[in-house]
Formats: sequence, structure tokens, C-alpha cells
Amino acid sequence: MGQRRGRPWRRSSALLLVAGVILAACGSDDGDGGGAGQPEGKRKVSIAFVGAKTGDNANLGLNIRDGAKLAVDEENAKGGNVTIELKEFDTAGDSAQASTIKDQFIGDESIVGVVGSAFSGETKALLPAFQEGGLVMISPSATNKDLPNVVPNQTVFHRTIADDALQASGIAEYLANVEKPATAAYVHDNTEYGKGLTVDVEKAATAKGVKRAGSIEVVDPKNQDFSATITKVKDAALVFYGGYYAEAGRFKKQLADNQSKAKFLSGDGSLDPGFVTSAGGAAAEEARLSCPCNLALESSQGNLKAFYDNFKQKIGREPGLYSPEGYDSTKILIQGIKAGNDTRPKLLQYVENDVGVYQGVSKTIEFEANGNLRSRQFFVFQVKGGKIVPLQTLTVGGSGTGAGSSGGSTTTTGGATTTTAG
Repeated sequence: MGQRRGRPWRRSSALLLVAGVILAACGSDDGDGGGAGQPEGKRKVSIAFVGAKTGDNANLGLNIRDGAKLAVDEENAKGGNVTIELKEFDTAGDSAQASTIKDQFIGDESIVGVVGSAFSGETKALLPAFQEGGLVMISPSATNKDLPNVVPNQTVFHRTIADDALQASGIAEYLANVEKPATAAYVHDNTEYGKGLTVDVEKAATAKGVKRAGSIEVVDPKNQDFSATITKVKDAALVFYGGYYAEAGRFKKQLADNQSKAKFLSGDGSLDPGFVTSAGGAAAEEARLSCPCNLALESSQGNLKAFYDNFKQKIGREPGLYSPEGYDSTKILIQGIKAGNDTRPKLLQYVENDVGVYQGVSKTIEFEANGNLRSRQFFVFQVKGGKIVPLQTLTVGGSGTGAGSSGGSTTTTGGATTTTAG
């Protein structure tokens, strides 16, 4: 597509000169282009995965890592003069740990691009280092709407998932036009992600006429007992929880244990089988879980179904939340490397200006000027029979045609197009 509108290459010639001197060896171990242990004429170039491999919500990071691994393995199986290596860095989903290990991937000159970081909090903490190192990143999962503005005039940040502004709009439209609760209570875990999403959902839903029950409540995700908050929200018609799956499931279980009849809705951080496990199975039933992303399921169709089959065969398990986005993010970086952009400055320039419209397995990917994904699709899932299954697809703020993961009928409700899974 050429130069991306509104986002010219914004580096001074002096900075480019410095970056070129520092990073001239990126992706290469010696002067003739071959790496140590590589056949003559063959080079090794590294991509980093940065995200949680351990911790309470490690599933979300591992889903991304395995999507990235599949993309790298597929590319290397094709042969050619470039071998792609995936280097993994565990943040445990913790901003402090992410900051302590950042020099390991920022300082590794063989790494020319990053898949991640995965969580919004750690991404916020790492962005200054990514920018200083000229290291392009594509996050499959960090959705906080303010991330593009953490570093003034940043160029390195990109994501293959829509931000919380779109997700909040989708949830608000779903609440106002589909669920239509008499009252809605709002709870979050005070993380960058959970707080940002919940505040935006409440504001947008209230503006659409959804009556709020009490104040927005805050819980400590490390606390095992949410009873004080449960007492305040259990009589609402619907409870929205902003946070991650382990605590969201525990919160839902305690709602059920307190005989609450409130419907339960949460965002993409809860869209994981770990939510069902944490809630204890029966308590998770009928919970609604939303995401500006789609899941690759056995019932999926087209490219998403092909990805599901390939992932299950090669990785040995079903893909999870963000696995398709992890795969697509990695494929974009690989596409740039294979086109000869095998240094940090070149790959950053490629992602900034030359990706254009990329047809991924997760969705059509086009980056906006600030690195955000240009998207209006929003998906709602439900827990049914102990499994997360597709429920509805909405086109936020428009009247386009949605497409559910397993087919279904499409209806328009207000500003959102809704597809109900059959």
C-alpha cells in the first residue's frame, strides 16, 4: 500500500545513523551473513515472544507463544536462505518482572521484532525500551486504549487486536440492544486492562440508557474472598467484570454461591477455559465472555478452521484465546524478514509503512497511524455445557454483516449488527 496515511517515517537522520551503526549486525552473526552453526549462505534471524509463560494467567501468554511457534515452524519447513528463530521471554504477566528482563531482548541484536508484549500493564512498562531500541513490536493481546500514547511520537507499537475503546463500545451496544438489563453493576481488578475497560464500558453503557447499580467496585485479584463486593452487586440484573480469567471465574463462583441471579459478562481477559475451571463448572454456565477477536474452534469455517486443524495437529492441543492473533503477528514479521528487512530499522520501516492490508487467519489486519488495528468486529461467547462457544458477532457502530464462528442468522439491533450462532 506504500506510505501509510498520517504516519510518515518520523526518525531524524541522526537517529537513523545511530540505529544503523548500533544495529548493523542484527540478524547476523558474522560479516558474510551466515550465523554460527549455519550452512554457508544461510542466515539466522530471531523474533522474540515476550509475555507470560508462568503465573496465574499464563494460558493467555502460552496461547500466543504457540501461535508464534506454529508460524515459525511452518516458515522454516519451507527452506530458503533465512532461518527464523523464536526466542522466548517470560514476564509472568507482571510489569515489574517484565522490566527486570527487558535488557535480555532489547540488548540481543539478533532479535529484529517482537510478538508481544502480551498484557497491557507490561506493555506500558516496556514501551520506552522498545522505542529506544528501535525494536518493532506487534501485540496480539494488549488492548488498553492509551498504549499508543505512552511514548510521545512512538513508532514501534502495533497490535493485531482492537483496543478497549472498540471493545467497550461493543459491550455497551450489546448491553443496551441485546441484554437490556434493568440494572448493571461494574467491577474491575484495578489493572491497566481491567480498570480501563470497565470505566469505558460503564460510561458508554450509561450513555446508551443502561442504568448503573451503585458505584464501580474494585477488587484485589490476590484476595481469595470477594464477599464484601459480592454483597454490593449481587442484586443487580447483570454484573460486568473487568479483569483476567482466574479471578473472574472465582468471582463468578462466589456470585453463584451467594444465590445471585445476576447475569455475568466479562471481557477478553476472561475468555479462556481457565475461567470455567476457576468458576467450578456449574457456576460458569451461561456466563457471557466478549472479545474484539475470534476463537479458532472445531466448528469454525474457512481459514480459521484450517488454522484450528493445523494448530491441533502440530502443537498437540486446541488453539486458545489470541492464538490466531499470535500466529498472524508472527507471520507479518516473517513476511517482512523474507522480503529482506532483516535488521531492526528495516523491519520497523516495513511494519510501519509497507504491510498494507494483511489477510490473516484471525481477521483482516490493517494498522492505523498510531499502530492500532483498524477494525469494527466484536464477538460474544457463552459458557454452555462447560465449554466456551460462540454466541453473537457485532459490527460496532455500523450496519455491516457479521459472521459467527459456526454460522447462524444475522439481525441488526440499533447500531450493531448481530449474528446469533446456530
